Amino acid sequence: MVPLGAADGSIVEAGLVEQAWDFVCRNTMPSAHLDGGRRIDRWDYPEGVIREAVVNALVHRDCSIAGTDIMLAIYADRLEIQSPGRLPNTVTLEGMKSGMRYARNQTLVNVMRDYRYVDARGMGVRDKIIPGMREHNGTEPEFPPEESRVTVRLWKEPKPA
Repeated sequence: MVPLGAADGSIVEAGLVEQAWDFVCRNTMPSAHLDGGRRIDRWDYPEGVIREAVVNALVHRDCSIAGTDIMLAIYADRLEIQSPGRLPNTVTLEGMKSGMRYARNQTLVNVMRDYRYVDARGMGVRDKIIPGMREHNGTEPEFPPEESRVTVRLWKEPKPA
């Protein structure tokens, strides 16, 4: 694990968010191109999008559902992050995509904010995940409607027409 600096300047070990990115890096291969004489690697999925989706899964999961975990799965054509529990309160898929905010567990949000994982705005889907994937490869993240979990599906590349 790599030590990180906490908000107060102390050192903490790499946590679940960093471990999730490490998992993606170990299980995908970057493509490369030359820029002048420099090799530039491009991952299948942008780090900022993965980090935001994992943080959302952590802070918004329904902790009252026993025996379930957050799942990060990599397939040949996509990556999926699943968080136990339905969307909270009055949040809908369309509302989430347009920036609707609701903290299921404000204490978790506060802790993640203190360690600089959350900027406390609640706009990660609208401002980071969706535009991050559009910029990266022109794809739209999917949020399939499900009864007992929230899934974020990121496409490796655009679907053939």
